[in-house]
Amino acid sequence: MTAPSSPQVNAADSGVPNTTYFTHDWTDADDLTTDVVMAVAEMTGKDETEIECVHDRLNPESLNTLFSQTETERYTPDSLIMFSLEGCSITVYSSGLVVVQGE
Repeated sequence: MTAPSSPQVNAADSGVPNTTYFTHDWTDADDLTTDVVMAVAEMTGKDETEIECVHDRLNPESLNTLFSQTETERYTPDSLIMFSLEGCSITVYSSGLVVVQGE
């Protein structure tokens, strides 16, 4: 699985050990699920193809459109969703901030 561009991951600047974060633009056509898998792969040192199937955790299409203002008619500024993948805790905020915390 290869995305056209990788998410802007800021591991060194996060200030929290084993934590990386990036910002997803809900108005952009980039796939959030792919960006999350790439960040988890970077965090765990695995290839993207070795990461467990996201479909086993949640519906990727739902994740991609959950906070999208173009897909929903409501704006939810204080919302978030949390899930785990490959031992990492992922938090996606409606603002677009995505935090990936390793073990």
